[in-house]
Amino acid sequence: MGPGELDAFVTGQMKRAGVPGLAYAVVGPDGVERQETFGKDGDGEAVTATTPFLWGSLAKPVTASLVVRMAAAGELDLDERVTTYLPGFAMADDEARTITLRHLLSQTGGIPERMDLTDRYDADRRPGDVVDDLADVRLAAGVGAKHVYSSLNYMLLGAVVEEVTGRDFAKVLRERLLVPAGMDTAIVDADDAADRLPPGHRYVLGQPRAFRTAFDPAGLSSGYLGGSLRDAVAFVEANLDGSRVLTPDQRAALRHPEVVTGDDRSYGLGWRTWPVFGGDQPMVWHAGAAPGYQAGLVLLPEQGRAVVVLQNVYGNFQETRLLDTAWGLASLLAGAEPEPHGGEPSYLTILSALGAVCLALVAILAVSLRRLARPPGPVWSRRRAVVGLAGWLVGLVLVGGGLLALPAAFGVTLGQVQLWAPDIAALLDSGLVLVVLAALGRLAVTARAHLAGTRADVA
Repeated sequence: MGPGELDAFVTGQMKRAGVPGLAYAVVGPDGVERQETFGKDGDGEAVTATTPFLWGSLAKPVTASLVVRMAAAGELDLDERVTTYLPGFAMADDEARTITLRHLLSQTGGIPERMDLTDRYDADRRPGDVVDDLADVRLAAGVGAKHVYSSLNYMLLGAVVEEVTGRDFAKVLRERLLVPAGMDTAIVDADDAADRLPPGHRYVLGQPRAFRTAFDPAGLSSGYLGGSLRDAVAFVEANLDGSRVLTPDQRAALRHPEVVTGDDRSYGLGWRTWPVFGGDQPMVWHAGAAPGYQAGLVLLPEQGRAVVVLQNVYGNFQETRLLDTAWGLASLLAGAEPEPHGGEPSYLTILSALGAVCLALVAILAVSLRRLARPPGPVWSRRRAVVGLAGWLVGLVLVGGGLLALPAAFGVTLGQVQLWAPDIAALLDSGLVLVVLAALGRLAVTARAHLAGTRADVA
């Protein structure tokens, strides 16, 4: 597979997914085999190997690497309970007190994903604040029973590191892992992000739109780490040969399957292992997303090679299409044919359905306004008016309730929808406003008719 073919695949993927800017590299046993950048950043500048991106959940294998190194140094024990290091940790289920650090690393403690507890941008928020947030949360599964992916696991790990060292997680991560690995320009705090991170992009009606990404200081260990392609390549190299930061034993521990997640699929300590799409070679990988950015890293252990892809756009409904770039490059390097995913029919379906609801509500409101603008017609009996109004109001309440319930059906809050899918959020907001206006319109029509009838009776 020549460099030109790899570049052609990447640029084709950029067009397919509507990616404004991208940086990728193929790293082998002797170093970087191919490195290229395409497109523009959110400021309109050409993407280069030093352009910063947010990496999202690629922070998880980075955090896992730090924790495993600390365990090797005897500073903590992966099989000790979280309460050993965070005595205040408790959840609504008493069983949660048996969760160990290994459970957090492998995401098998049963802690649910709670997006209302992540992506929060209070400047003084710390990883340890999530301990109090979890006090009334119930487990999604028994401890050790199965893999339940949740960023809260890695926020807790950040809190453990701070408790053990007595220092900010960002400083510990930089000094003990990032700088030794050669990740000198990684983004680890809000000041870094404000000074160096260009705007990312979100999809609005399927098209990328630039916006300024906020930084969650409590989420560094789980999803708000960032850096350039050069930083990402340095992390890849540490995971390929272990010569700079990770020993062979530490690298093996990180990849060792802790829990089966599907056919020939498993999760270790911050790493997934799946077969390459279209082939049978194992790929050890993780991906991540932060508002405006997406990243993917795939290790091919049998070849001693790896792929890293950084992209400056993200949308929940476009996620698998974005993932296809890193997955497809891994398939090509393994001699397999990439398998495209991510048609995202639900995205267009939801947009169309919400648009249709909004148009219907506009029509209802328009009819009410038109009736109010005309002289009063025949007066209905009070019973008929009340029944008709009640029917309209019940219908509108059901529509409004459905709009409010839609985010919960996807496990998110309306605020999260506004962050990750602003076009859908705008339609939801518009629909809710229109429900209220339509209800007021029907009330006004009924009240006017009743008032006209009362006047006629008096006259």
